[in-house]
Amino acid sequence: MEINNFKKYIAPIFGVCISFPILILLFYFLINSSFLDGFLRNEYIYDYTLDTITLVAGTMFGVLILGTITSYLSARFTYTGSTFFSICFVLPLAYPAYIFGYTYVGFFEFRGLLSQVFENNSLKLDILNMPGAIFIFTIAMFPYVYILARVSFSNISKTIFELVSLQNLSHTKAFFKVYLPLAYPSLFAGAILAAMETLSDYGTVLYFGIETFSVGIFKSWYGYENLLEAINVAVVLLIFVFSILLVEHNIRKKLRFSSSTNSSQKAEKIVLKGKQNFIAFLISFIIASITLFIPSSILIYWTFLDRFTLDFTAFDFLLNTLTLNIFSSAFIVMLAFFIVYFLRFYPTKISNVTHKMSMLGYSIPGAVVAVGLLIISNYVDKSLGIMFFGGSFIVLIFAYTTRYFAASIGSVENGFSKIPSNIDDVSKTFCKSSRESIFKIYLPLLKPYLLSGFLILYIDIAKELPATLILRPFNFDTLAVRIYELASNEMLYKTGFPSLILVITTATAVIFLNKKPKKR
Repeated sequence: MEINNFKKYIAPIFGVCISFPILILLFYFLINSSFLDGFLRNEYIYDYTLDTITLVAGTMFGVLILGTITSYLSARFTYTGSTFFSICFVLPLAYPAYIFGYTYVGFFEFRGLLSQVFENNSLKLDILNMPGAIFIFTIAMFPYVYILARVSFSNISKTIFELVSLQNLSHTKAFFKVYLPLAYPSLFAGAILAAMETLSDYGTVLYFGIETFSVGIFKSWYGYENLLEAINVAVVLLIFVFSILLVEHNIRKKLRFSSSTNSSQKAEKIVLKGKQNFIAFLISFIIASITLFIPSSILIYWTFLDRFTLDFTAFDFLLNTLTLNIFSSAFIVMLAFFIVYFLRFYPTKISNVTHKMSMLGYSIPGAVVAVGLLIISNYVDKSLGIMFFGGSFIVLIFAYTTRYFAASIGSVENGFSKIPSNIDDVSKTFCKSSRESIFKIYLPLLKPYLLSGFLILYIDIAKELPATLILRPFNFDTLAVRIYELASNEMLYKTGFPSLILVITTATAVIFLNKKPKKR
C-alpha cells in the first residue's frame, strides 16, 4: 500500500520539477522586489511591447493566409505535383527562422544573388525592418497552420461534400461558406503555435533590429549585467504570453464546430484539370519557391562560393548538436512516457494540476526559462561554494525539458489513448510489477508514438537558440550557435555550409515525421 501511495506522487513530483524554473522566476520576482523604480515608465518597455505586438500580429495574419491556402489545396485537390508540393509545404519546419532571415538578406542585399541573376547591381531591397521580419516569420511558421488545417480539411465528410454539390456552389463559395468555418479551430491553434515560436525567437529579431522582449532579456543580462532587470522583462513577457493564452482559450470556445453528418466516409479529393490545374500548380510553385526553393538555393550557392575555404569544424559542431539533441530528446520523451503512464494508473487531482503546469513551458520563450534556471544555478553554486550547475549540461537539458516537454507529451498521450482499458487489466493480472508491464507491454505498443515525440523534440531542440546561448557549457557550441556567431560577424556566406548541414539533419527528421506508418 505504501508503494502504491508513493506512485501516486511520482507524476506530480515530475510535473512540479519540469515547471520549476518558471515558478522560481515568479517567486524570486515576488520576494526580492516589485518592478524596479521607474521600470514601467522606461521608454524601452513600450518599444518592446509595441514591436512584439506588431510582429506577433503580423506573423499570425501571414501564417493564416499562407497556411490556409496550402492546406486547402493539399487536402481537397489533386493536381500536377500535388503530392510533391504537400511535402514541400512541411519542409520549412526544418529551417530555423534566423536562417531564413540570413538567406533572404543575402538574396536582396546590394550585389546579392538577385542582382547577380539579373546582372543589375542596382537591384536591392532592404528587408531589415518590421515588414521584412514579418515576412521571414510567416514563411518559417506557416507549416504549423498547414499541418493542423490540412487534417481538418481532409476530414470533411462525404455528406457535407454532397450537400455542397446540391447547392451548386463554386469551389470559392464552398470554401468561404462551408469548409473554412469548419477549419477555424485548427487554423487558430496553428496561428497560436506560430505566435509562441515568434515570441521565443532571438536570432532573427536581433539581426533584423526588432526590439522584442527576448532581445530585452538578453540586453539586460548580457549588455547591462542586470539580472533583476532581465527578470522584470521576463515577467512582463510572461504576462504577455498568458494574455495571449487567455484570449486563445476564450476564442477557442466560440470556434467549436461539430459536424454530425451520419457519414464516416471522407470526401474524395477533386481532380483539377485544364486552367484550374494550372492555377493550383502555379500557386503551389510560387509558395514552395518562396518558402523552400530560394532559401535552399542560396545556402547551396554560398557553400559553392566558400568551397575552397570551407570550415570543416562545422562537423564538430554537428557532433555537438547530435549528441546534445539525441540525449535530450530521448530523456524528455521517456520522461513524458513515465509521467503519462503513472497518470493513467495512479490519477489524482493534484497530478492533473501539475500536469497542466508542466506543459506551460512550450508557451514560454527559451530566454525566460533560461533566466529562471540562472537563478536556480546561481543559488545552488553559491550554497555549495563551487561551480557545479552553472554552465553545465544538466542545466541546459533541464531548460530543454521545461521548454519542450509539452511538444513530446502530446504524441505519448495520443499513443496511450489508443490502448484499450482491457490491456490495463491484463497487465495488472499477468505482470508482477509496473516495471514488467512497462517493458513488456506499453513500451512495445507505443514505439511509433515515442519515435514521433522524439523526432518533434529533435527538430525543436536543433533550432533552439536563446536558451542554448545563455546556458551552454563554456567552449561548447552547437550548429545553431555557430551560425548565429558567423551572421553576427557579418560573414553571411560563411553561414551557408553549417546552415546546410543543420537543415539537412532537421529536414530528415521532418520527412520521417510526415511519413505515415504502415498499419500492421
